[in-house]
Amino acid sequence: MQYVDTLSKFGTKLEGYNQRVKFTHLQTRYRVRFFGMSCHPYNGNKTGSANITMDMTEFNPPKGSFTDQTIQNVNGEIHYPGEWKWSEIQFKVYNSYDNVNYWELLTQIQAQRDLSEQNTGTVPDNYKFVSSFEHVDGHQNAMSYWILEGCYLREASPDQGGKNGDHSPTTIGCTMVFDNASLYDYDGTLITGNGCRSSYLKEILAT
Repeated sequence: MQYVDTLSKFGTKLEGYNQRVKFTHLQTRYRVRFFGMSCHPYNGNKTGSANITMDMTEFNPPKGSFTDQTIQNVNGEIHYPGEWKWSEIQFKVYNSYDNVNYWELLTQIQAQRDLSEQNTGTVPDNYKFVSSFEHVDGHQNAMSYWILEGCYLREASPDQGGKNGDHSPTTIGCTMVFDNASLYDYDGTLITGNGCRSSYLKEILAT
């Protein structure tokens, strides 16, 4: 009986490398966590975002792009990268019957509103928070993760609701803005920083 090496029939051939097809990250295997979110005197300055993590239904990983700059000359245009800008992140959570997810989101928004109304030159509390987006395996182990710094919520809007004959679950659509994002490998190696090791996530988890 002759056997066919099936794996050799897939992928792109490249001289000097074994031809193979790698297993990819799955869109359903992810975890989003927030550190320092929903800290407000109303709830004893406790971080109250665990329910949002567990009820997350959709989250867009960080994306950014350079603004295009051009120099005009007699032969045409020369292009070069200008300012780097991160795009805002859209995510959705289920609007549970106990309203706990909406409560946590509005607690964060209330903290941001309170700080924006300060009459003094100093801000007593930091309303921004840190987020992590993790690609996980089947055992919920992080295979890689993004760390997003300087996050705040721009909005948290529930579905309209009230549709006759529509029994689908309602969600809360959110927009989050952040200052910077870094991508780490499973062992803490900073992928976006030329392989430098970092324990930033461990430091956050320890607080």
